[in-house]
Amino acid sequence: MTRPEMKSLPLALLLLVTTVAPALAADDPPPPYRGGESRPEPVDPSYLEAIQRTSAMVWDDHALRLAQMHGLDLINVTWEDTGRYYDSAVGPNISDMTIQVQHQDPITGEYVLTLMPVIRYPNFTDRTADISPDKFYLLVGNEYGEDLKRVTLAEYLGNFRKYLSDPGSWAGRRGSLLAPRDTHVLVSAQAAFLPVPRQGEATFNPVIFNYQSYAGDPAVLTIIASREGTSATIIDNTRDAFPAGWSWGQRLFFNQDGERASFTGERLSDFVNRTLPPDMISPTAAGESGLNMVLLIQVPLKQHEPTRGVFFGDALEEAAAPSLALKAYGDVEAAVIGHGAVEGPFTEIDNLAIERDPRFPIR
Repeated sequence: MTRPEMKSLPLALLLLVTTVAPALAADDPPPPYRGGESRPEPVDPSYLEAIQRTSAMVWDDHALRLAQMHGLDLINVTWEDTGRYYDSAVGPNISDMTIQVQHQDPITGEYVLTLMPVIRYPNFTDRTADISPDKFYLLVGNEYGEDLKRVTLAEYLGNFRKYLSDPGSWAGRRGSLLAPRDTHVLVSAQAAFLPVPRQGEATFNPVIFNYQSYAGDPAVLTIIASREGTSATIIDNTRDAFPAGWSWGQRLFFNQDGERASFTGERLSDFVNRTLPPDMISPTAAGESGLNMVLLIQVPLKQHEPTRGVFFGDALEEAAAPSLALKAYGDVEAAVIGHGAVEGPFTEIDNLAIERDPRFPIR
Protein backbone atom coordinates (compact mmCIF):
# COMPACT_ATOMS: atom_id res chain seq x y z
CA MET A 1 0.00 0.00 0.00
CA THR A 2 1.47 3.33 -1.03
CA ARG A 3 1.58 6.31 1.29
CA PRO A 4 -1.12 8.92 0.46
CA GLU A 5 0.18 12.00 -1.29
CA MET A 6 -0.12 15.15 0.80
CA LYS A 7 0.91 18.74 0.33
CA SER A 8 4.43 19.56 1.44
CA LEU A 9 5.05 21.15 4.81
CA PRO A 10 6.68 24.56 5.30
CA LEU A 11 9.54 23.35 7.49
CA ALA A 12 12.80 25.01 8.40
CA LEU A 13 15.72 23.22 10.02
CA LEU A 14 17.03 24.67 13.26
CA LEU A 15 20.44 23.38 14.34
CA LEU A 16 20.64 23.18 18.11
CA VAL A 17 24.04 22.53 19.65
CA THR A 18 24.50 22.01 23.38
CA THR A 19 27.69 24.01 23.43
CA VAL A 20 29.35 26.55 21.16
CA ALA A 21 31.03 25.90 17.81
CA PRO A 22 33.27 27.80 15.36
CA ALA A 23 30.33 28.45 13.01
CA LEU A 24 29.09 31.07 15.45
CA ALA A 25 31.78 33.51 14.44
CA ALA A 26 30.32 35.89 11.88
CA ASP A 27 32.53 38.06 9.71
CA ASP A 28 29.84 40.71 9.47
CA PRO A 29 27.66 40.64 12.64
CA PRO A 30 24.14 42.04 12.33
CA PRO A 31 23.47 45.47 13.86
CA PRO A 32 21.89 45.56 17.33
CA TYR A 33 18.13 45.17 17.40
CA ARG A 34 16.38 48.36 18.49
CA GLY A 35 12.96 46.99 19.29
CA GLY A 36 9.74 47.56 17.39
CA GLU A 37 6.35 46.05 16.90
CA SER A 38 6.12 42.27 16.81
CA ARG A 39 4.78 40.69 13.66
CA PRO A 40 1.24 39.28 13.75
CA GLU A 41 1.15 35.68 14.94
CA PRO A 42 0.30 33.20 12.17
CA VAL A 43 -3.27 31.95 12.39
CA ASP A 44 -3.62 30.48 8.90
CA PRO A 45 -5.24 27.01 9.28
CA SER A 46 -2.69 25.52 6.87
CA TYR A 47 0.11 26.74 9.13
CA LEU A 48 -1.57 25.24 12.19
CA GLU A 49 -1.83 21.97 10.27
CA ALA A 50 1.89 22.18 9.52
CA ILE A 51 2.61 22.59 13.25
CA GLN A 52 0.54 19.48 14.03
CA ARG A 53 2.16 17.42 11.30
CA THR A 54 5.65 18.49 12.31
CA SER A 55 5.11 17.64 15.98
CA ALA A 56 3.73 14.24 14.92
CA MET A 57 7.08 13.20 13.43
CA VAL A 58 8.10 11.66 16.78
CA TRP A 59 5.30 9.07 16.39
CA ASP A 60 5.59 8.50 12.64
CA ASP A 61 6.94 5.00 11.90
CA HIS A 62 8.49 5.98 8.57
CA ALA A 63 10.30 8.99 10.03
CA LEU A 64 11.53 6.95 12.99
CA ARG A 65 12.87 4.20 10.70
CA LEU A 66 14.75 6.74 8.59
CA ALA A 67 16.40 8.18 11.68
CA GLN A 68 17.23 4.75 13.12
CA MET A 69 18.90 3.70 9.86
CA HIS A 70 21.57 6.29 10.71
CA GLY A 71 21.75 5.48 14.42
CA LEU A 72 19.63 8.53 15.31
CA ASP A 73 16.34 9.11 17.07
CA LEU A 74 13.38 11.50 16.75
CA ILE A 75 12.22 12.84 20.13
CA ASN A 76 10.68 15.97 21.62
CA VAL A 77 12.35 15.88 25.06
CA THR A 78 16.16 15.72 25.08
CA TRP A 79 18.49 14.89 27.95
CA GLU A 80 21.14 17.56 28.46
CA ASP A 81 22.92 16.42 31.61
CA THR A 82 26.13 17.72 33.16
CA GLY A 83 26.12 14.93 35.77
CA ARG A 84 24.69 11.54 34.75
CA TYR A 85 26.04 8.12 35.69
CA TYR A 86 27.55 6.09 32.88
CA ASP A 87 25.12 3.85 30.98
CA SER A 88 22.14 5.02 33.05
CA ALA A 89 19.32 7.57 33.12
CA VAL A 90 20.08 8.92 36.60
CA GLY A 91 22.57 11.35 38.06
CA PRO A 92 23.26 14.32 40.34
CA ASN A 93 22.71 17.07 37.73
CA ILE A 94 19.98 16.24 35.23
CA SER A 95 18.31 18.56 32.70
CA ASP A 96 15.57 18.07 30.11
CA MET A 97 15.24 20.40 27.14
CA THR A 98 12.51 21.03 24.57
CA ILE A 99 11.82 23.44 21.72
CA GLN A 100 8.33 24.89 22.22
CA VAL A 101 6.29 26.87 19.70
CA GLN A 102 3.46 29.10 20.90
CA HIS A 103 0.65 29.98 18.52
CA GLN A 104 -2.90 31.27 18.73
CA ASP A 105 -5.82 29.04 17.84
CA PRO A 106 -7.84 30.98 15.21
CA ILE A 107 -11.13 29.48 16.43
CA THR A 108 -10.87 29.64 20.22
CA GLY A 109 -8.37 32.50 20.46
CA GLU A 110 -6.46 30.54 23.11
CA TYR A 111 -2.71 30.08 23.04
CA VAL A 112 -1.44 26.58 22.36
CA LEU A 113 2.02 25.13 23.05
CA THR A 114 3.56 22.47 20.84
CA LEU A 115 6.79 20.54 21.34
CA MET A 116 8.94 20.33 18.22
CA PRO A 117 10.75 17.16 17.09
CA VAL A 118 14.51 16.90 17.47
CA ILE A 119 16.77 14.51 15.56
CA ARG A 120 19.88 13.39 17.44
CA TYR A 121 21.68 10.39 18.88
CA PRO A 122 19.43 8.52 21.34
CA ASN A 123 19.15 10.12 24.78
CA PHE A 124 20.42 7.05 26.59
CA THR A 125 23.68 6.73 24.64
CA ASP A 126 24.43 10.48 24.95
CA ARG A 127 27.32 10.60 22.47
CA THR A 128 29.48 13.67 23.07
CA ALA A 129 32.85 15.13 22.09
CA ASP A 130 35.42 17.22 23.97
CA ILE A 131 36.42 20.68 22.70
CA SER A 132 38.73 23.30 24.18
CA PRO A 133 36.92 26.51 25.25
CA ASP A 134 39.83 28.48 23.73
CA LYS A 135 39.09 27.30 20.20
CA PHE A 136 35.69 28.74 19.45
CA TYR A 137 33.90 32.00 19.87
CA LEU A 138 30.76 33.68 21.12
CA LEU A 139 29.32 36.97 19.90
CA VAL A 140 28.81 39.52 22.69
CA GLY A 141 27.59 43.11 22.88
CA ASN A 142 23.86 42.46 22.61
CA GLU A 143 23.64 42.58 26.43
CA TYR A 144 24.49 46.30 26.24
CA GLY A 145 22.77 47.02 22.91
CA GLU A 146 26.17 47.51 21.27
CA ASP A 147 27.82 46.23 18.10
CA LEU A 148 28.76 42.57 18.31
CA LYS A 149 32.30 41.31 18.77
CA ARG A 150 33.88 37.90 19.17
CA VAL A 151 35.26 36.44 22.40
CA THR A 152 36.28 32.90 23.29
CA LEU A 153 34.19 30.84 25.67
CA ALA A 154 37.17 30.82 28.04
CA GLU A 155 37.27 34.64 28.02
CA TYR A 156 33.50 34.87 28.48
CA LEU A 157 33.41 32.55 31.49
CA GLY A 158 36.68 33.79 32.96
CA ASN A 159 35.36 37.37 33.03
CA PHE A 160 31.68 36.55 33.26
CA ARG A 161 30.65 39.60 35.27
CA LYS A 162 31.96 41.81 32.45
CA TYR A 163 29.42 40.35 30.04
CA LEU A 164 26.29 40.87 32.14
CA SER A 165 23.78 43.64 31.39
CA ASP A 166 23.59 44.17 35.15
CA PRO A 167 26.89 43.09 36.78
CA GLY A 168 25.38 43.91 40.17
CA SER A 169 22.80 41.14 39.74
CA TRP A 170 25.60 38.71 40.66
CA ALA A 171 25.92 39.11 44.43
CA GLY A 172 29.40 38.94 45.91
CA ARG A 173 32.75 39.71 44.33
CA ARG A 174 33.39 36.69 42.13
CA GLY A 175 34.10 37.36 38.49
CA SER A 176 34.82 33.95 36.97
CA LEU A 177 32.84 30.76 36.37
CA LEU A 178 35.83 28.74 35.20
CA ALA A 179 37.17 25.71 37.07
CA PRO A 180 40.58 24.01 36.75
CA ARG A 181 38.93 21.10 34.92
CA ASP A 182 37.73 23.35 32.08
CA THR A 183 40.48 22.52 29.59
CA HIS A 184 37.64 20.96 27.59
CA VAL A 185 33.85 21.12 27.55
CA LEU A 186 31.33 18.47 26.52
CA VAL A 187 29.57 19.04 23.20
CA SER A 188 26.70 17.32 21.41
CA ALA A 189 24.65 18.31 18.38
CA GLN A 190 21.06 17.93 17.27
CA ALA A 191 18.66 19.46 14.76
CA ALA A 192 15.09 20.59 15.43
CA PHE A 193 12.31 20.87 12.86
CA LEU A 194 10.48 24.18 13.08
CA PRO A 195 7.36 24.96 10.99
CA VAL A 196 7.85 28.39 9.44
CA PRO A 197 5.26 30.06 7.19
CA ARG A 198 6.44 31.37 3.84
CA GLN A 199 7.35 35.06 4.02
CA GLY A 200 6.80 34.97 7.76
CA GLU A 201 8.35 33.95 11.06
CA ALA A 202 7.80 31.32 13.73
CA THR A 203 8.24 32.33 17.38
CA PHE A 204 9.82 29.73 19.65
CA ASN A 205 11.72 29.23 22.89
CA PRO A 206 14.14 26.59 24.07
CA VAL A 207 12.75 25.41 27.43
CA ILE A 208 14.89 23.71 30.08
CA PHE A 209 14.01 21.92 33.30
CA ASN A 210 16.78 21.06 35.76
CA TYR A 211 15.75 18.49 38.35
CA GLN A 212 18.08 19.83 41.06
CA SER A 213 17.30 23.55 40.69
CA TYR A 214 14.73 25.46 42.70
CA ALA A 215 13.98 29.09 43.54
CA GLY A 216 16.94 30.77 45.23
CA ASP A 217 19.29 27.81 44.72
CA PRO A 218 19.96 27.05 41.03
CA ALA A 219 22.08 24.05 40.03
CA VAL A 220 22.96 25.38 36.58
CA LEU A 221 23.40 28.62 34.70
CA THR A 222 22.49 28.52 31.03
CA ILE A 223 24.10 30.51 28.24
CA ILE A 224 22.24 30.62 24.95
CA ALA A 225 23.96 31.98 21.87
CA SER A 226 23.08 32.65 18.25
CA ARG A 227 24.26 34.82 15.36
CA GLU A 228 22.72 37.82 17.18
CA GLY A 229 24.57 37.47 20.48
CA THR A 230 24.83 35.65 23.80
CA SER A 231 22.44 35.59 26.78
CA ALA A 232 22.94 34.07 30.26
CA THR A 233 20.45 33.25 33.02
CA ILE A 234 20.18 31.02 36.08
CA ILE A 235 17.71 28.11 36.04
CA ASP A 236 15.28 27.94 38.97
CA ASN A 237 12.34 26.29 37.13
CA THR A 238 9.95 29.00 38.37
CA ARG A 239 10.54 32.00 36.11
CA ASP A 240 9.46 32.73 32.56
CA ALA A 241 6.79 30.10 32.07
CA PHE A 242 4.48 30.51 29.08
CA PRO A 243 1.61 32.90 29.90
CA ALA A 244 -0.97 30.48 28.51
CA GLY A 245 -1.26 26.81 27.76
CA TRP A 246 0.31 23.75 29.34
CA SER A 247 4.06 23.93 29.80
CA TRP A 248 6.90 22.91 32.07
CA GLY A 249 10.38 24.20 32.73
CA GLN A 250 11.87 27.62 32.15
CA ARG A 251 11.84 29.47 28.85
CA LEU A 252 15.13 30.81 27.53
CA PHE A 253 15.22 34.26 25.94
CA PHE A 254 17.48 36.54 23.96
CA ASN A 255 18.97 39.39 26.01
CA GLN A 256 18.56 42.67 24.15
CA ASP A 257 20.19 45.39 26.24
CA GLY A 258 18.70 44.00 29.46
CA GLU A 259 15.27 43.20 27.97
CA ARG A 260 14.06 39.73 27.05
CA ALA A 261 12.79 38.66 23.63
CA SER A 262 11.66 35.30 22.25
CA PHE A 263 13.53 33.70 19.37
CA THR A 264 12.24 33.67 15.81
CA GLY A 265 12.86 31.43 12.83
CA GLU A 266 12.66 32.57 9.21
CA ARG A 267 13.12 30.47 6.09
CA LEU A 268 16.57 30.91 4.57
CA SER A 269 15.12 31.58 1.11
CA ASP A 270 12.93 34.39 2.48
CA PHE A 271 15.88 35.83 4.40
CA VAL A 272 18.05 35.87 1.27
CA ASN A 273 15.31 37.43 -0.86
CA ARG A 274 14.64 40.07 1.79
CA THR A 275 18.23 41.06 2.55
CA LEU A 276 20.06 40.76 -0.79
CA PRO A 277 19.51 42.41 -4.18
CA PRO A 278 18.13 40.01 -6.84
CA ASP A 279 21.40 39.84 -8.79
CA MET A 280 23.28 38.60 -5.68
CA ILE A 281 20.88 35.85 -4.59
CA SER A 282 22.41 32.37 -4.56
CA PRO A 283 22.09 29.31 -2.30
CA THR A 284 25.10 30.37 -0.18
CA ALA A 285 25.01 34.14 -0.68
CA ALA A 286 23.71 34.78 2.81
CA GLY A 287 26.58 32.99 4.50
CA GLU A 288 24.47 30.00 5.50
CA SER A 289 26.94 28.72 8.10
CA GLY A 290 25.73 29.64 11.59
CA LEU A 291 22.49 31.33 10.55
CA ASN A 292 20.36 28.46 11.83
CA MET A 293 22.37 27.69 14.95
CA VAL A 294 21.24 28.05 18.56
CA LEU A 295 23.86 27.11 21.13
CA LEU A 296 22.91 26.08 24.65
CA ILE A 297 25.62 25.94 27.33
CA GLN A 298 25.09 24.73 30.90
CA VAL A 299 27.47 25.76 33.68
CA PRO A 300 27.07 23.67 36.88
CA LEU A 301 26.65 25.69 40.08
CA LYS A 302 27.19 24.86 43.75
CA GLN A 303 23.98 24.65 45.75
CA HIS A 304 23.58 25.82 49.33
CA GLU A 305 21.16 22.99 50.06
CA PRO A 306 21.69 20.34 47.39
CA THR A 307 18.74 18.13 46.60
CA ARG A 308 19.34 14.67 48.00
CA GLY A 309 19.47 11.55 45.89
CA VAL A 310 19.68 11.06 42.15
CA PHE A 311 17.15 11.93 39.50
CA PHE A 312 15.86 10.27 36.38
CA GLY A 313 16.08 12.09 33.08
CA ASP A 314 12.98 12.30 30.90
CA ALA A 315 10.67 11.88 33.88
CA LEU A 316 8.35 14.30 32.11
CA GLU A 317 6.34 12.34 29.60
CA GLU A 318 6.00 13.38 26.01
CA ALA A 319 2.74 15.00 25.02
CA ALA A 320 0.03 12.72 23.69
CA ALA A 321 0.36 11.83 20.03
CA PRO A 322 -1.72 14.06 17.76
CA SER A 323 -4.38 12.34 15.72
CA LEU A 324 -2.96 13.86 12.53
CA ALA A 325 -0.06 11.66 11.42
CA LEU A 326 2.79 12.96 9.29
CA LYS A 327 2.50 11.92 5.67
CA ALA A 328 4.88 14.25 3.83
CA TYR A 329 8.33 15.65 4.49
CA GLY A 330 8.84 18.04 1.57
CA ASP A 331 9.76 21.70 1.47
CA VAL A 332 12.46 21.55 4.16
CA GLU A 333 15.22 24.14 4.27
CA ALA A 334 17.52 25.83 6.76
CA ALA A 335 16.18 28.46 9.14
CA VAL A 336 17.63 31.85 9.99
CA ILE A 337 17.44 32.53 13.72
CA GLY A 338 16.53 35.98 15.02
CA HIS A 339 14.52 37.47 17.86
CA GLY A 340 11.24 39.32 18.23
CA ALA A 341 10.07 42.39 20.11
CA VAL A 342 11.14 42.83 23.73
CA GLU A 343 8.72 41.46 26.34
CA GLY A 344 10.09 42.75 29.65
CA PRO A 345 13.23 42.72 31.82
CA PHE A 346 15.79 39.96 31.24
CA THR A 347 16.81 38.13 34.43
CA GLU A 348 20.48 37.19 34.66
CA ILE A 349 21.72 36.15 38.15
CA ASP A 350 18.73 37.41 40.17
CA ASN A 351 20.93 38.88 42.94
CA LEU A 352 22.31 35.48 43.94
CA ALA A 353 25.91 34.70 44.96
CA ILE A 354 26.41 31.88 42.47
CA GLU A 355 29.60 29.80 42.40
CA ARG A 356 30.87 27.23 39.91
CA ASP A 357 30.54 23.57 40.94
CA PRO A 358 33.86 22.04 39.79
CA ARG A 359 32.61 18.45 40.15
CA PHE A 360 30.79 18.56 36.82
CA PRO A 361 31.83 19.61 33.31
CA ILE A 362 30.45 22.49 31.29
CA ARG A 363 28.12 21.19 28.62
